Amino acid sequence: MKKKIMTIMPIIIMPIFIPIYIILDKLILVDVFGCGCVPSTQTNMLNIPFNANDLRVTVFSILTIILAIWSMVIAKSIKRKIVKVLYCFTVILLDVILTLWIVNAFMWA
Repeated sequence: MKKKIMTIMPIIIMPIFIPIYIILDKLILVDVFGCGCVPSTQTNMLNIPFNANDLRVTVFSILTIILAIWSMVIAKSIKRKIVKVLYCFTVILLDVILTLWIVNAFMWA
């Protein structure tokens, strides 16, 4: 049972993380980093040229890389080579698609 749960985790972490990040983004991150709406007039609490859009791209890119590596580690325990490749490909494809979607759909314009 534990092996099955560990195999599913890289697939379900991203969909679970997205709503949590959206809530954090609206409540805290935009106030701290600024929205990135008009770069020339951007001001934020930290007074740096890094906004909530940049943070979103960074966080989801790092999460995608971590989940891809995690899926490859988990795939080592799978015996059939085609299943290993298919598993890793599916996890990476799903996470990349979700990352591209979240970055494009929730940009502060």
